[in-house]
Amino acid sequence: MVTLWGINVIMIKYLTQFFPPLALAPIRLTLAVFLLFPLVVYKHGSHRLSREAWLMVGGAAVFSVFLHHVTMTWGLAATSGTHGALILGLSPLFVALLASRLMHEPFTWPKGLGILLSFSGVVMVVGGDTRGTASLTGDAVMFASMLAFVAGTLFIKRGTALVSPLLVAAYSTLLGAAGLLVLGLGVNEAWYYEGAFAPAPLAVLAFSSFVNTALGAVWWNMGIQRVGASKTTLFQNGIPVAGVFTAALWLGEQLHWNHLAALALVLAGVCLGTGVLGRGRAKDKASGQ
Repeated sequence: MVTLWGINVIMIKYLTQFFPPLALAPIRLTLAVFLLFPLVVYKHGSHRLSREAWLMVGGAAVFSVFLHHVTMTWGLAATSGTHGALILGLSPLFVALLASRLMHEPFTWPKGLGILLSFSGVVMVVGGDTRGTASLTGDAVMFASMLAFVAGTLFIKRGTALVSPLLVAAYSTLLGAAGLLVLGLGVNEAWYYEGAFAPAPLAVLAFSSFVNTALGAVWWNMGIQRVGASKTTLFQNGIPVAGVFTAALWLGEQLHWNHLAALALVLAGVCLGTGVLGRGRAKDKASGQ
């Protein structure tokens, strides 16, 4: 998912040449719905959600889909990309703290150190990028976007304890897309620009919608369900790093030593925070016995 969403950042940047931001988001999510619901029918038939499950799905739709998309679009337009990436990079820390308080996920020192290492990797990726103009208002909106993502992650964690990750992804995407469509009808003077229906942008839009957005939401929810909210969000700090390497391959941008160092820090932080390194040592001890 880190790789796919890192690619998606570059794809969305490319697609904003052909679609306004608050048109692109509902278009991508609506297309994603057209893939998710046939999968729901195939896997679950006419499955009905309980009232509690609907509350969790609704919370995920409001916070993780609608508010996160709107505030991120607004915030990135009002502040620098550097500040935006750094503020979003705080989400694993907030998820870990809240999950430990509200969902009894343990906040261990390896997890805390892993968050610190991963965030250091994000700083190395974006710290030298001074493009864009930061503003206090934009930073505040990005902070709200980060909190919306955190809240949505906790709703997803609770929702996937009640129903499958596919159902949570499908219904939250549907509700979020509906909200974004209503908003788009009110703010968009145009829904696409010249060249939007050429083969290349349509192919990128299809991949971004069906794979990165639709299947990506399912796989992300599966991660939250299986390893917990705090461990899953550790991987989020790999998204800017994956985006940098994707930009190098696709857009021909230059890679520097700090990008490689950032990759190493993020990987080390994820391995430490998720317990991969500890499991490796445990296996070695077991084999020695």
